Amino acid sequence: MKDILTTANAAELLGVSIRTVQLWVESGQLPSWKTPGGHRRIPRQAVLDLVEDAAQAPVDLTANAVILAGKGRGAQWADVGLPGSGLMVDVAEDVQALRQFLEPNPPTLLIVENAEAAERKKFVTAVASNPRYRQTLIFTITDKVAATPATRGANRVQMQKRASVSEMSAAVIDYLKVRMSDEAQTPSFALPLNEKARLEAVRRSELVGSGVDSRFDRLVRLAAFVTRAPIAMFTLITRDQQWFKSRVGFDGESTPRDWAFCNETLVANELTVIEDMTQRESLQSNPTLSEPYGFRFYAGAPVRDPRGFVLGSVCVIDTVPRTLKREERDALITIAEAISTLIRLTLMERTEDQPRTSAESAFASLGG
Repeated sequence: MKDILTTANAAELLGVSIRTVQLWVESGQLPSWKTPGGHRRIPRQAVLDLVEDAAQAPVDLTANAVILAGKGRGAQWADVGLPGSGLMVDVAEDVQALRQFLEPNPPTLLIVENAEAAERKKFVTAVASNPRYRQTLIFTITDKVAATPATRGANRVQMQKRASVSEMSAAVIDYLKVRMSDEAQTPSFALPLNEKARLEAVRRSELVGSGVDSRFDRLVRLAAFVTRAPIAMFTLITRDQQWFKSRVGFDGESTPRDWAFCNETLVANELTVIEDMTQRESLQSNPTLSEPYGFRFYAGAPVRDPRGFVLGSVCVIDTVPRTLKREERDALITIAEAISTLIRLTLMERTEDQPRTSAESAFASLGG
């Protein structure tokens, strides 16, 4: 049976974890089948195809920035993060601890401080030469480079280390803004710095324009109930539209994107509360603050796809300025997480037949 591999054999050949191979199998990216005893088997040739043609290997980036912080700076990085990037941040101070954040999928961004240190230099070299990370933007931070960021190929950037984490984070954000401005995106509202990848995630979800789903409707009604809000929505934000997958207390299926308060949530990448929108300068020209709407209060929590990209939000709106109690904030976050889980399950249901078909075909080609 030399033409048939276990998941462990496949992981060894591909140089990835067993869990990563399992996820590729579950998504149909590697054909497989189960033995009568319930063990997963993979055609050897399918694995060799990935090894021999690395450029075709699956690369599904997560909406994460993974940071290998300098000694004593990890907690500061976790606190400061990368505001406005649209990325969730994972931080470690040693290489071995960091590796857990590189599985099962590569991150959008990798930042390595003190990159001149021997172990870290070896780590960066290994990651940069691995086709798996060919779409990951890698920042190497050292004291021994010029103050101006220097590019090294399509996905390598060298930067000078800043004294404080806040300054270092700001320098990375500034570079990302310049990189994004090259794409000529100039809307009237702020965009997360991973907007291009986020829009692709929205497209991939196939939720925009989809039919009524009572599971989402129930959770949106719950959001309105627990926050005592007259309006609640599950929004999906496309390039130029805010589309409501579920809604309570508002007529209409969509609005122009420049009306969307959820733009604030996309950029913040966390629960966002605006107690009185008339006091927010960026919202002064928003037509929904005027009649017949008269909106004043907004709170929205991000809804994410399985890779962490923000598709939109679960939000509540009121016509009077107000606050949210701590338990109401927690409830809104929990409801957004529940909707994110439903999305993950929906995507799994959509693809579960494809792996089975691929596996059966592969088995037949081996004479099984």
